[in-house]
Amino acid sequence: MRQKGLKNLTLFRKNAGAGTTGILLLLVLFTVAGFYGCRPTQFSENPSFELTFSSDTILFDTVFTSIGSITLPLKVYNLNEEAVQIESIQLMGGGDSQFRINVDGEVGPDIVNWPLLAGDSLWIFIEVTVDPTNSTNPFVLEDDILFRTNGNDQIVKLAAWGQNAYFHGGLDELSPLPSCTETWSPDRPHVIYGIVQVETGCSLTILPGTQVHVHPGGGLLVYQSSLNILGQLGSEVVFQGDRLESEYESLPGQWGIELDFAFETEFGVEEVTVARGGIWLYGGVACQIQHAILKNGTIGLQVDTTGTNVAPALNIQNTRIYNMSATGLFAQGATIDGFNNLIYDCGLATAAFTLGGVYKLDHCTFANYWSNGGVRQSPSVLMTDWYEDVNGQIQYRSLEGSKLNNCIFWGNNAELTDFDELIVSVLSPLSQPLFYNCALDVQDQDFPLTLLESCTLDDAPDFASITNRDFHLASNNAIWNGGASQFAIGLDLDGLPRSVGVPDKGCYERQQ
Repeated sequence: MRQKGLKNLTLFRKNAGAGTTGILLLLVLFTVAGFYGCRPTQFSENPSFELTFSSDTILFDTVFTSIGSITLPLKVYNLNEEAVQIESIQLMGGGDSQFRINVDGEVGPDIVNWPLLAGDSLWIFIEVTVDPTNSTNPFVLEDDILFRTNGNDQIVKLAAWGQNAYFHGGLDELSPLPSCTETWSPDRPHVIYGIVQVETGCSLTILPGTQVHVHPGGGLLVYQSSLNILGQLGSEVVFQGDRLESEYESLPGQWGIELDFAFETEFGVEEVTVARGGIWLYGGVACQIQHAILKNGTIGLQVDTTGTNVAPALNIQNTRIYNMSATGLFAQGATIDGFNNLIYDCGLATAAFTLGGVYKLDHCTFANYWSNGGVRQSPSVLMTDWYEDVNGQIQYRSLEGSKLNNCIFWGNNAELTDFDELIVSVLSPLSQPLFYNCALDVQDQDFPLTLLESCTLDDAPDFASITNRDFHLASNNAIWNGGASQFAIGLDLDGLPRSVGVPDKGCYERQQ
């Protein structure tokens, strides 16, 4: 039919006058356009085709002062060489979501079979309505938009502030504080979203009673700068996750810095996620933590001070760190002073002092009765003065000058044979012991006993109630008497008087 039509058009043109040339040209164009316009669009079914987005996360970062609605755009591109049919654009929270989507005029939460030509794009408008005074809201409201194309799923994340609070951080992986000298006050909660950095030479001060909530994967990076957490007895500074529901009250692993790394292997590029401290002091300068509570994270506090000449990089007093899925206190070549600290219940170690360093700690209790996810494989406390570099060479860093005094190192694995709750691995002998007047679990015949002075090895501390995590000493036995402290310590973790001359081991003093 197409060939016959063109033949007739040719004959007609031969008999037409010059005045009909323009009309004939239009007829040809309309015929050809009609022929091609009737062809259906061919959609690729290639499962490797992906969409491209203007952003992988849409953050509604306005701090609301009243019930309000905000709309933000998302642009979706088809950069492939063929048209695609988006099978589904779906708001994962469905009709219960506090977010709403509008795709070029069509309202969600689930939109199906949306065509997108090669090189074309479409707009999605996203709206959220938040009542910031609703205390049942999480601090961060979240949802996802799921795009399914040729069986290939892609997600764009949505996040909005859900309550009145001070929000720190944003879409960038690393967000500096807005000013070099920053103070956080307790009048409203503070929420960390992502990694918030105290930049070099700057300082952050956190006042008594401040509540800090950290979103998963986030934390506070103190980079060659100062952190001053100034809690008081009864008005502690608290770091925890940002979920307030009852099921999150004692759930570990809710917060802590996570870094993604890509590296080449024989099988191609592999990606790994590495955990770092929820509070990470990297080259910290004269930081102090007083009367703080860090709970329910991955690594509570990480101190890396190798290569700095400021001592101590951290002074930590009267602080509780507990229920961490990995480690409570992780130190690498650090310089730390402190006393009256309680660190307990961690999936790996309550404390790991690695790569050498100088640690002067008094009246601290390290008690690991972790009961989540089977038997714990790591000691309650680990200390080393060496590491293996990327070339497989052993590098030595001294622990000289360290002194752990009047401390308790114990846990629920102390009853196991061939298991030590305290493991110390040193390459070079020290000029003096590391542990004085401590209570610790050591069974290894090869443990360097020269590192101990006036310590008990096998006597289980008489804690008041392990079930209730009450680590006060319930016995009047003189075995729990300690020795002279390194620091002027008049009070214990409860704020009660220390015995003059012969204070008790651990963070609590027995009151007669």
